[in-house]
Amino acid sequence: MAQNSDSFAALDLGSNSFHLLIASFQDDKLRIIDRHKDMVRLAAGLDDNGVLSEEAQQRALDSLAKVANRLRGVPRSQIRIVGTNTLRAAKNASEFMTRAEAILGTPINIISGTEEARLVYLGVANDLAIEDRRRLVIDIGGGSTEMVAGGQQPRLLESLPMGCVSHSLHYFPNGNINDKLFKKAVNAARQLISPYVEGFRDQWQEVVGSSGTIRAISKILSEQGLCDAGQITLDGMNALKEQLLNAEHTSSLQLKGLSDERRDVFPGGFAVLYALFKEMGIQELHTSNYAVREGIVYDLAGRLHHKDKRDETIRQLIEQYHIDPAQGERVAELCQRWLPMLADRMNSDYTEAEKLLLWAAKLHELGLAVAHGGYHKHGAYILSNADLPGFSRQEQARLSVLVLNHRRKPKSLDISTYGVTPDWMMVCLLRLACIFYRRRQAVRLSDDIQLSSPAPEQIQLHIPGHWLDANPLTAADLDDEAELLRKCLNIQLDVISQQPADAQTG
Repeated sequence: MAQNSDSFAALDLGSNSFHLLIASFQDDKLRIIDRHKDMVRLAAGLDDNGVLSEEAQQRALDSLAKVANRLRGVPRSQIRIVGTNTLRAAKNASEFMTRAEAILGTPINIISGTEEARLVYLGVANDLAIEDRRRLVIDIGGGSTEMVAGGQQPRLLESLPMGCVSHSLHYFPNGNINDKLFKKAVNAARQLISPYVEGFRDQWQEVVGSSGTIRAISKILSEQGLCDAGQITLDGMNALKEQLLNAEHTSSLQLKGLSDERRDVFPGGFAVLYALFKEMGIQELHTSNYAVREGIVYDLAGRLHHKDKRDETIRQLIEQYHIDPAQGERVAELCQRWLPMLADRMNSDYTEAEKLLLWAAKLHELGLAVAHGGYHKHGAYILSNADLPGFSRQEQARLSVLVLNHRRKPKSLDISTYGVTPDWMMVCLLRLACIFYRRRQAVRLSDDIQLSSPAPEQIQLHIPGHWLDANPLTAADLDDEAELLRKCLNIQLDVISQQPADAQTG
């Protein structure tokens, strides 16, 4: 299949459904090329021990086999596949992802709940008219519910561990529905919502819902003449609640507008939305056809047009933790200058390696905001555990590994994040850049100091002899570094003294 360089693809591996969206842009507006949805019910295969069943995995893999061919028409750099709540929670997610990536030929990115919320809001915001109104956006997925308040940009983001699949399985066993079960389901949801009510109060003027559950409820109410199309009211919810309880079992739910494939998970999704109406004081909600997948496409297009949310996140971290930006820029510039010489020795994609190195260079002193002793460990911990808008869990883990290892003895962490292994040549490049700028000198390092890699696991530094004489502490640091790299990583670092006519002291 010929590739369309104007197209973007988002594949959302949700807890209830898998959604594929292929689109392009025309006058900055999304033009849909293809959509595909499979109700996979991945969350239904997650047992009490957090293990994803083989049956659920196979359902998911069968679904992915159907969409893999459609992705082949999109450039790989313009495809983003994300996993959400169930893949965040599953202890054996790596087993499934290995099999899934073999089918798709593209990596799967696990995103945090707050990142999912940000992408939902980005999608919905681009579906609505630009106006100065504050909105509460709600998305009820299969295993989590996202709440976001904001204007043109999100301000408050929360992800709650409840969804249409998980809530249906837990509170409406075997499809049974009665008043007692419903109250229990609603109260459990309200308990999860209640800590955030005050924070969200006065932060919104209108409510928008974006998920399949919410659109299904809206359609049912519209078919019955209880609400206008695309609208849900509290009165409509109360009327639908009585119909739900009268059914007594999901098999008896014969509601016009409710699809057969959604019937089994409808009670749980309805209970979550009912709890949100009650706890948040919502009287009316409008629906949006855009959701996380549209947000992924807008975010991906931004990355390719110099509007990368991750760059903004890095800038915010520098400001928040009072990191010395000049020192970070110096180290980043040297990493970027020497990266081409080691590109063939790395196991990372060049574009990804460049971004990660520059971000790690700018953030390598992050941990100084916590303590000077072991600051590389503090920085690595923050990067591994913080909510970083725009970053997947894998990207955060790779960034954390680089910052952890920019000094002292290289350590291979017990990295549990799928698909993350240290790229030691990237680590070496960052370490060397930090050594050369340890004195924090403002003068750019001379181009006479050059790096090469004549063989795998070997790095050579060609340095004018008089520079080494003038910088004995750096020379000593390089000797120590060569010993560390040899012992810990089996990488050979050779410092070759040369005598050029002129050399600039760095």
